[in-house]
Formats: sequence, structure tokens, C-alpha cells
Amino acid sequence: MINLTFLETFVWVARLKSFTLAAERLNATQAAVSSRIAALEAELGVKLFVREHRRLSLTPQGVEALARAEPLLRNARVFVDEVSGTQGIRGTLRIGVIDTITYTWLIDLIRAAKDTYPDLTLEFSAETSLKLVELLRAGEIDLALIMGPLLEPSYANIELCTYSCHWVASPNLRFPPGPVSLERLADYPVICFPKNSQPHAHITRFFQQNGLETARFFAANSLATIIRMTIDGIGVATIPPIVAPRELARKELVLIEAEQPIPPMRFHATWFDGPARLVPATIAELARDIAQDFVQRADPALA
Repeated sequence: MINLTFLETFVWVARLKSFTLAAERLNATQAAVSSRIAALEAELGVKLFVREHRRLSLTPQGVEALARAEPLLRNARVFVDEVSGTQGIRGTLRIGVIDTITYTWLIDLIRAAKDTYPDLTLEFSAETSLKLVELLRAGEIDLALIMGPLLEPSYANIELCTYSCHWVASPNLRFPPGPVSLERLADYPVICFPKNSQPHAHITRFFQQNGLETARFFAANSLATIIRMTIDGIGVATIPPIVAPRELARKELVLIEAEQPIPPMRFHATWFDGPARLVPATIAELARDIAQDFVQRADPALA
């Protein structure tokens, strides 16, 4: 009978394209991973991997084996989940999170996870959505809380919440009351999220479609930096107002009624839907509940 541990090792090596990374992910030695793959190949009577120019790739038989191994392991995981429930939630979960979530309900998630799963340790990486997707693909994090979803095979997504997005500026810029045109906004640098991010791509395309290719964009990978630069009057910005309640209440920032509204920002929890899915899937569902509780307490116009 096929050893499920060997199959799990095979899936992680195939996914990460590295015996070393798979060993780190499985908390095993590289020798143990190599031994498991060799034993699996001997039992199946086929070669699963080939090395070419220091690159590890699947053989045709390996591709076929991976297609069959993943659903088999998923079914085995479902069986364990349904029998044991959440009693086995322990170990370490590596979570990647974007600033917008950090500024709103992340601390509520940490407290809820600590109370519900006391044997689970959480580790966090704060990055942009683009970078977190890269880390997720590389197996360096287990769960990503991002602007998503990640529409790729083998990845699962849960929608968390949606925030409205608005133009904000320092009151010192003295925008007149009433609707403000994009041309007027373009008189100032637009402080926005990093290049290659969804918000940056959207806002630059927004200006280009309205014939304002000369608009200047100051990109920053920190929401705190974007807010600080905007308060200091460096330029105008588009952010979810729900991330800056104190700054808006103190009139350090004011909302601008723009003629062209900004689409809302949608957030998802994303994880690899493989053999180790139980913990990230469970915390993703908890994140959804926490996010929905936060939204219900917020102004309906904001979230």
C-alpha cells in the first residue's frame, strides 16, 4: 500500500521544485526527503523527477502521478479533518498580510486564534499582495491575506471583506467643496501603493483612460508612509477611509468628493489546497468571521 507520507513528500517536492525547500517545509532532512522519493519511485516502478542543468522537473510519469496524488491526499486530509475536527490545530502557521488588513482587524484575528487554538503559533510577514503571492507559491508562507483572489489551480480562496476607497488630502491643499475633477487632482502627485500592485495598476490606468498620462505617481509600499505623506501635503491619495479613522476625525485628512469614484478594494484569504490544508483553511475561515464582525461594526459606507 502506498505510504501517504511519501505521497505528501512527492507533492511538496513537485510544488517547490526543490528537495531542500520540501525538507524545510516538512521539517525533515534532505536525506529523508530523497529517501522517500526513491522509495516511492521504486514502489511505483517509474522515475518521477529529472534534473537538468540544476533544475528539478517532473517526468511525464511524474506529471501524471501528481495529478492523481493531490486529490488522493486531499481526500485523506478531509477524512482526518472530519474525524478529528480542530483538535489537531497546533504547530506554526506562517501568515502573510497586507497593511490594509493590519490597520483594521488583524489584532482581532490574533486574539481569536490565541483563544481558540492555544497550541498554535502564528508568524507574520507584512508585504504587498504581489510579494505575498510569490512567498505563497514558494512555500515560504502558508496563508496569505491579500487583495485577491489567486485564481490558480491548487489554491483555495475565501472572500473576507470589501472596503470602499476614496480620495483623501491634507486640508492645507484647500480643495473647494463639491465634486473635484481628475484634472484638478492631477495637479498634485498621486501617492499610491507600489508598482505592480492591483491598486497602483488601477489608478494609473484610471488616469490614462481619462487622457492624463502626465499625472505623477509617488509609490510607497507602506500604508503608514502613504498616510503620512498625504497628511504632510505631498500629494493626494486613494485609500480606504476605514484605515485612517483617527486622521480623519482630527481633520489631518479630509475626504475629497471626486467626479470619478474609485472602485472598492476586495480582500481574500488564499492558501495552497494540498496535504497541509487543515490549519491554513481553519484560520482562513476564522479570518473571514473576524473580518465580517469588523465590517458589521463599521460604517456601511466604508466597509
